[in-house]
Amino acid sequence: MERILYHGSEFIIKEPEYLKGNIHNDYGLGFYCTTIKGLAKEWAAKRSGKGYINKYSLRDDRLKILDLTKPPFNDVLYWVSLLMHNRELSSSLRNNYPRELKYLEDKYLLKVSDYDVVIGYRADDSYFHFPEAFVRSEITLESLNSIFTAGDLGKQYVLISERAFKLIKFIDYQEVSEKSQEDYYKRKSDADKIFTDLLEADRYKKGIRLRDLVMDNE
Repeated sequence: MERILYHGSEFIIKEPEYLKGNIHNDYGLGFYCTTIKGLAKEWAAKRSGKGYINKYSLRDDRLKILDLTKPPFNDVLYWVSLLMHNRELSSSLRNNYPRELKYLEDKYLLKVSDYDVVIGYRADDSYFHFPEAFVRSEITLESLNSIFTAGDLGKQYVLISERAFKLIKFIDYQEVSEKSQEDYYKRKSDADKIFTDLLEADRYKKGIRLRDLVMDNE
């Protein structure tokens, strides 16, 4: 099927470049898009209040797609393992939770280079607090799942392979306004409040924590 994608940026990008970008993004090196125009506006404007929504079409019926929002890979732990593998983690997390990180990598890490496209939830700085807190066993698996499935995170559509890059077609672009920057920071503020409330609520809550899964596996 033909899919319409948006990429929010400070630049107009008519030809996305294969193997260019930040290797420490959620799903590693790739071209990050969304099917949600409003999210693309926020990404474009979040730094300076100015930017562009780049619009593309992609025939993805000829591509191998890893969809982390659908079975069999919609378990939240597949998502968390990829984030922990690709993101730049704090030294505190790396040094104090090696068993937890190894458990996630051994049990759930998927090889995204086997696919042309990855579809998954985003974890920008607002939402990355949640999987970090899960690794520290500060929140339960049940609570993490509720955030993961709530829909507020928004989905990312990430081009991984050279084949996918050859098939994407630029349509046009649109400038964004400072209103989109306000929307981004409101979303961030809302996420911060949800996170604070969740930490307090989960302090004494029963449920599955990552340390329990690690201990059961040893």
